[in-house]
Amino acid sequence: MRDAADVTGKVVTARLMRDMDALEAKKRNALSVTKPGLSLLKGDTVNVVETFDSGSAFLVEFTKGGKPKKDSCDWMGVVYPAEIEVVDVALKK
Repeated sequence: MRDAADVTGKVVTARLMRDMDALEAKKRNALSVTKPGLSLLKGDTVNVVETFDSGSAFLVEFTKGGKPKKDSCDWMGVVYPAEIEVVDVALKK
């Protein structure tokens, strides 16, 4: 697995490696408003927004259905290296 911390300046897409039920997703949520009952499933795609402390944690955003919306997402929160796997790295335009 490539480390998301090694791809500074690029858009990093990752896949969740475990489920996150609605209660855990609510506790980890960084947004002021989300849909009630939102959960994330193993295999869901997220975008890494920020890397903390040399890769010890990542701020990620998730959009239900996998299609990014301009300037919005359905969930944003912190995940740890063991919880994601980098699947794509693209240069920012």
